[in-house]
Amino acid sequence: MSNTLPQMRSGSEADARGMIIDDKKRKRMLSNRESARRSRMKKQKLLEDLVSEVASLKVEVRKNSDKYEVLMQKTVVLESENNLLKAQQMELAQYLRNLELMQIHMELLQMNLMQPGSFSDQIVDIKEPLVESWQCHVSTQPAHGLYRNVQLLNFVPRFRFVM
Repeated sequence: MSNTLPQMRSGSEADARGMIIDDKKRKRMLSNRESARRSRMKKQKLLEDLVSEVASLKVEVRKNSDKYEVLMQKTVVLESENNLLKAQQMELAQYLRNLELMQIHMELLQMNLMQPGSFSDQIVDIKEPLVESWQCHVSTQPAHGLYRNVQLLNFVPRFRFVM
């Protein structure tokens, strides 16, 4: 009998343990279900946030793309204006150099004209390859006016620009 008693205890202990295990298993299953539900909700929330972020980034990209196009158009216009201004600056610098050369030649001519009998019937040759650029900008009126002024001083030099 003593053998049966421990078996009975074991049987009721086994049932109690089985109930405890079943209870633990049921609690674990409920806990796992709740955890899976929280995980799905968290995943759904993350997905919604990402979709929202993608939509806002698309809007931002579209705005930045429009701004980029406007800036590129302005850049093209500014580069064109800059190139034009550089060309004008080079042309004006050349024009200034030619005027300075003319001034030097005129000063030399005036110095020679003030000496008695130095240039009364001589031809003055100005051989300057850059003379063409100032001729297209300056009319010949000042040269004629200068020629008349020199005539008034009884000097009659003849200018011949050789190109």
